[in-house]
Amino acid sequence: MTKYPLSYRIIDMHTHMGPEYPLYYPDSDAAGMVKFLDEANVEFIISTPCEDLFIPDAKREEITGAMDRYPGRIKGYYGVFPKADITIESIGDAFIEYPGYAGLKLLPDYHRTNLTDSAYAPFFELADRFNMLVLSHTWGLSMNGETCNSADKVAVILDKYPNIRFLMGHSIQGQIDDAIELAAAYPNAYLDLCDTGRINGVIEKMAKKAGAQKVVFGTDLPMQSTWYILGACLNARIGSEELRLILRENALRILSETGRPVH
Repeated sequence: MTKYPLSYRIIDMHTHMGPEYPLYYPDSDAAGMVKFLDEANVEFIISTPCEDLFIPDAKREEITGAMDRYPGRIKGYYGVFPKADITIESIGDAFIEYPGYAGLKLLPDYHRTNLTDSAYAPFFELADRFNMLVLSHTWGLSMNGETCNSADKVAVILDKYPNIRFLMGHSIQGQIDDAIELAAAYPNAYLDLCDTGRINGVIEKMAKKAGAQKVVFGTDLPMQSTWYILGACLNARIGSEELRLILRENALRILSETGRPVH
């Protein structure tokens, strides 16, 4: 029996790390994550620790320490909390000190702040100036009825900041067809399979309408297993080259284009 059916390793562009109130994920620290990556044949992940997203004054040691200890296995997003005291200078310093930082991570729904709010503008301006990768949580309608990161808000950002590489986290679940249209229309827009990849037929639709070069592999690890979304990819009716783009090559290309190439 073949344990792993691919001749190359996966790159996961949407993961987390560490504790998240009130949930429990065993082995969710850096060492536990890397152990699992070995089992799942994942080359590296890009991660934002949960506490980094929900605690405004987080000191970021969890991700910076993980990148230092596992430079070939763990890269990081710099989590942007819009109402916290985060300066553009501090982000610039962090990217210089820690080459493992791959981009910025935004969580508009959870922070109750519209993606188009002025609080995010300085960070988007920074990302646009330096052609950075931005992963933002996107959802059509949140559980409390808000539309902080719906398709119309994403379109505004894509129009205003053409130099960023904007990864639509979860591919605007609830408005997935709109997300696919955005990915097809905007050179700087990308679809993320995190959670959304489980929907029957969605990967085929993304590859057909936006192109496989616009789809990246993400899992929400450790909240969801690599095997979960990988199974959806392996069973999707797409070609082997399209599969390789999604699981690996698109991530490498995006990181190279945004000045954070993998050596």
